Amino acid sequence: MPGIDLNYFIRQANKLTEKIEARKKELAEETLEHKAADGRVVVVATGAQEIKSIKIDPSVIDPQDPSMLEDLVTAAVNAALASSREHMQRELSKVSGGVKIPGIT
Repeated sequence: MPGIDLNYFIRQANKLTEKIEARKKELAEETLEHKAADGRVVVVATGAQEIKSIKIDPSVIDPQDPSMLEDLVTAAVNAALASSREHMQRELSKVSGGVKIPGIT
């Protein structure tokens, strides 16, 4: 087709991909905190959905009921990871202008 510069579109797509990859690296360094049991279980996750730390207040440690602590930790970890995924999607959407790019965003 005359008048369409495919090389221009390819360059633009490459620039967008570079911006997205750079933002992903930045997000991997950012952390999000999620609390459970009124802040007695705190999980910190990165934007890359990695758990950085888990802090547990001794008051929730009941030797007679370990399943309660397991449930609290599981809930806090799952919430932190979900929050991290949502944050990553929201931030990458800003970079891509809302365009979903399979394998990238």
